[in-house]
Amino acid sequence: MSAARPIITFITDFGLADAYVAEMKASVLRHCPDATLVDITHQIAPQDVLAGSIALERALSAFMGGTIHVAVVDPGVGTDRKLLVALIHGQTVLAPDNGLITWAYRRLNPVSTQELLWRPTEGVSKTFHGRDILAPAAGLIGAGKGELVPTRRLGSPVLLEVDIARSLDDAQVIHIDHFGNLTTNVPQELLTPDTYVREIGKVRATYSDVEIGEPVALVGSSGLLEIAVRNQYAATQLDLAVGSKVFFRS
Repeated sequence: MSAARPIITFITDFGLADAYVAEMKASVLRHCPDATLVDITHQIAPQDVLAGSIALERALSAFMGGTIHVAVVDPGVGTDRKLLVALIHGQTVLAPDNGLITWAYRRLNPVSTQELLWRPTEGVSKTFHGRDILAPAAGLIGAGKGELVPTRRLGSPVLLEVDIARSLDDAQVIHIDHFGNLTTNVPQELLTPDTYVREIGKVRATYSDVEIGEPVALVGSSGLLEIAVRNQYAATQLDLAVGSKVFFRS
């Protein structure tokens, strides 16, 4: 029986108007032509490391063990920031060490991180490490040549300050999705049938539990508390943004 084709995914803030994504894929395929390539998203807002971190955690939660993820939201490209290889949830992540693995680190422990030392012998751009280092390293790993991608132990990865709420007093908005729904850092375990989000109401089961245009609090598909406005863009309607505190009524 032939071995399964390796799965390699991509998360970037590159958008789709330019050739950057295709160039990264070409770098992977040069080393691993049998790879199955999956685009998670390339629509992360430029330099929004937190949004990229949340997308990466969602991808890791969805994909099977052995998947390889290339995540590039890298405002520090060309500086002395490190590159890393992380083993999370039975999968491999290649990313800049700038906090991009934060949300996966918070939610999917244990996590093992190492500094990626591998560099091609020539042709490394100072402004495109995703194409010239991370993508070909992912291709080598996918091709079963991980021994050619040297690493060394990394003491502690860089992490963003955002964390999972330990109590409702710590609640804040951490992400706004395409629909304008607001994801918070509050896990389902902190909620009870009587939990009441101030100015929103009790936590409901789904969006249709309120009338069109009304706000609703519910547990989203990520297992975190979300705030929405049915059929409208909640971030605008409720004047909330990433970092906004969320308050509860006892």
